[in-house]
Amino acid sequence: MKSRLYLGVTLLLVAGVCQAKNYVIAYTDNIHSLQDAVQDSVWTKASLLTDFSFPWIDMPAPKTEFRALWTPTSIWFRFDVEDHDIQVGKQLDKDEAVLASDRVELFFSTGQALQPYYTAEIDSQGRVFDAKAEFYRKVDQTWNWQSLETISSLTPNGYRVVGKFDLKELDVLKLWQDQDHKTLMCAIMRGEFSADGQGGQKREWISWIKPDSVKPDFHIPSAFSTCSLVK
Repeated sequence: MKSRLYLGVTLLLVAGVCQAKNYVIAYTDNIHSLQDAVQDSVWTKASLLTDFSFPWIDMPAPKTEFRALWTPTSIWFRFDVEDHDIQVGKQLDKDEAVLASDRVELFFSTGQALQPYYTAEIDSQGRVFDAKAEFYRKVDQTWNWQSLETISSLTPNGYRVVGKFDLKELDVLKLWQDQDHKTLMCAIMRGEFSADGQGGQKREWISWIKPDSVKPDFHIPSAFSTCSLVK
């Protein structure tokens, strides 16, 4: 009872700066590897998040589905993305290639000040751009997640990204927002790129949160809300 009460208070405090949305990450015993995580059957307990939109343009966003589950050792996540014009960066530098690609994004912050926060951006090829950052946009691209594993695959309507973070690494990075280590300050987004017909790209941005910004920007506190582990 005390644990649930503390979780509720924590969510209210974080929501004081972040928008008041919370994604519930359910528990599972059925995932032990990426090979398990690519099976549809292991995701039946996951909450399905579909509340994604274009925050900065007035038009319906293509479908995005997000799921996450936790085990005694890891948080597992899955994105299913509708995309009929998948852009894949061809740059020799891996980070530059990912940033030129359609991709899904997960950010985690140590707190509302974003001092620091950590990013993971994954394209349809399974390539990762990850970084440690501090507000405002002081980004260290040399930093890498130690436990992040990903696998991407094309689907008839777009692509799927599956991956995991180890709970121990979240401990080390001091990302938990509560004493019980059950609440994270998180941002769940997508970069939606398409060919502009002139040899370039049209770049739009999709999120489950509408950040308090006139122009596209996920590197601000209002782009974040909470994710909570529930068993």
